[in-house]
Amino acid sequence: MRRRWIGIRASAVLAILGSVATLLMAGMMTWGMFHAKLPRDAGMPPVALKVMGAAMGAVSAGLGVWGIWTAVGIFRRRGWARISILVFAALLVFMGAGALLAVLVMPFPVTPGVSVSARAMENVRWGIAGFYGAVGLIGVWWLILFNRGATKEYFAGREPESESARPLSVSIIGWYLVIGGAGSVLGAAVPVPAVLFGLLFTGWLKLAVCAAYIAVGIYLGIGLLRLREQARLWSIVYFCALAANTVVSLARPGIMQQMQRAMPAFFPAAAMPQLERMWVYGLIGAAACAVPIWFLVRRRAAFRHA
Repeated sequence: MRRRWIGIRASAVLAILGSVATLLMAGMMTWGMFHAKLPRDAGMPPVALKVMGAAMGAVSAGLGVWGIWTAVGIFRRRGWARISILVFAALLVFMGAGALLAVLVMPFPVTPGVSVSARAMENVRWGIAGFYGAVGLIGVWWLILFNRGATKEYFAGREPESESARPLSVSIIGWYLVIGGAGSVLGAAVPVPAVLFGLLFTGWLKLAVCAAYIAVGIYLGIGLLRLREQARLWSIVYFCALAANTVVSLARPGIMQQMQRAMPAFFPAAAMPQLERMWVYGLIGAAACAVPIWFLVRRRAAFRHA
């Protein structure tokens, strides 16, 4: 058990280090967005760009706080912390594998006026691929380590007396839907077309699509937080539709050229030739939707008991 203890504590320390780095990145991202001089010919108003930067910084900060909170729970041998780090590990595997695949298949952009050898660009590519590969391997290690029987016994001895009936994974998915639905308000304000199964919507139709995302996300999220069986079933349908929408939209030929024609200021024509093999991102997005579906199927007993 001592070797298992060392691995568990080392995982907690690694989670704290990564979370602190994420918090620092979030602070630098937010500070840089509010203090950087934005070009006047940008495709979005400066206020909208700053709001998007602040939102991305807030998401990164939330991930950092989540990681530190989970690490503290691991040190205290709380059962919910084991589930939390499993969810975190699944995200690491998805992000690491998805980014690794994207780095290997997507062409690097070429900056005019900057002479960089092909060998140097390949070294950069393999360096970035190695980083994301290491992230994915850490996630695989955590999935194996925290799913073993000895690890479950290690945490079982310190379970809190009052345990919530709602699994942590369901809480994360529920809050993700609520926050994501509310965040669609920002998507409605950004001058970018809404894409639904390969079709582009602008103007009032785009607002209608965003309003549907807002209503469905908040409704399903609240239903999951209340452990409603109907919300669980419709959430599975929602994530399946989201996966299909991602694959169909990004696999459709010429989708980026259509977006460029719809919003030429936001999508410069010079960047379009480099945006190819978009179907890879569609597969990555579909794989991401499989994660909440798996948890919603596995935790169905909590909804029936509720």
